[in-house]
Amino acid sequence: MINQDQIEEWIREVEERPSSGTLIVRFVANRLRDLTQRNEELLAENIALRTNKRVEEYESRVANLEYQLDMLKRQVGGNLSGLANALITPAAEERLSVLAYLPMGRVLRVELGVNSLAGGQRVAQLISPVAAGERPPRLLVTNSQEELVFLFDSGRTVTMPVSAIPVGMEENLVWKNAYWVEPRAGEELATVAPMGRLALADAIVQASRRGCLKRMLKSSFENHLAKSYIGAGILQKPDLNCALVLTNKEDVMVMASREGFVLSMAVSRLPFTTEEALRLSVTDYIASAFGVGRKPGLLFVTNNGKAVVRESSWLEQPASSKSRGQALFSPARREAGTRLAGAAAVDEQDWSMALLSSGAICCYRVADLTAAGALPDLSAQDEVIDFCAFSLKKEAA
Repeated sequence: MINQDQIEEWIREVEERPSSGTLIVRFVANRLRDLTQRNEELLAENIALRTNKRVEEYESRVANLEYQLDMLKRQVGGNLSGLANALITPAAEERLSVLAYLPMGRVLRVELGVNSLAGGQRVAQLISPVAAGERPPRLLVTNSQEELVFLFDSGRTVTMPVSAIPVGMEENLVWKNAYWVEPRAGEELATVAPMGRLALADAIVQASRRGCLKRMLKSSFENHLAKSYIGAGILQKPDLNCALVLTNKEDVMVMASREGFVLSMAVSRLPFTTEEALRLSVTDYIASAFGVGRKPGLLFVTNNGKAVVRESSWLEQPASSKSRGQALFSPARREAGTRLAGAAAVDEQDWSMALLSSGAICCYRVADLTAAGALPDLSAQDEVIDFCAFSLKKEAA
């Protein structure tokens, strides 16, 4: 290492004995040559390291794209030439999967053809639908060619195709025979979400039971998903994630609480870090979270089977964060025990599924529910445990 003291000493040496100047210049030249060579070696190593890192990044991005392409191919039966039509019109042989799952990771699946759907049809029967000490099961209806993400309350994720889950017998669905997506020590299964349309989304929104929201850009979500960890999406326990929603830039995110409060926010306004968006009472929690998309209406189903319909224009976005939200039903109905079982953005051609306290999973046309204002043929003893809606046509993003 050449320092300032050495340089000054060499200058004095040359001034006192000019004959030593040649020797000093030769020494400095050799030192500069050695430093230049070492600098070039370090530069080459740095370039190699950066190049390898960039290669790894590109390989990761290619792997993500291939993964998304594979998901889309499975949804259209491997025929990419028919992708545009397949995203709008379902194939004749398309089949749906109805899944019920518990926090312990138990998953039951029933498969049915779209042509066999009928309003009021019982598509499955759960034996002991609510396990002792457990939160009630949740429902998911999706295409049988879908890819699922299982999100645990720790933030860990597991991905697998729907087809990996065995199909159960409709008249004898028991939890001890269910497929097990095994939690790790201390974990619970928070939610299950379809990811087949990830390539067509701009962002993914996490929503928690206590009204927290977090937005992730698709690229960030893909990186986290590749590492099997996307984060818990909560501020503090005992809160846990309740939904993963694929959205676009112009979409509106909606959360509806068990006690009938509804919050809507433009996806572009959502934070990139977990923040509380909806102020809930101690006993309240989010029952449904979804994107409105291009759907013209909103359907809310209560625990006693009432169907409340609102136009999408009914939604009012709050001026500030931590809103109380819009009230869906009156305080009197709330005090009488009315609670929200589920909600969704819908149109008249959509279908829905409801899990009843008797264990029956029943199918309904959305048009029939909006016309009747209630689930038909629901007994006085039955309550709606969970409710979800789905579309048979695959909409373009």
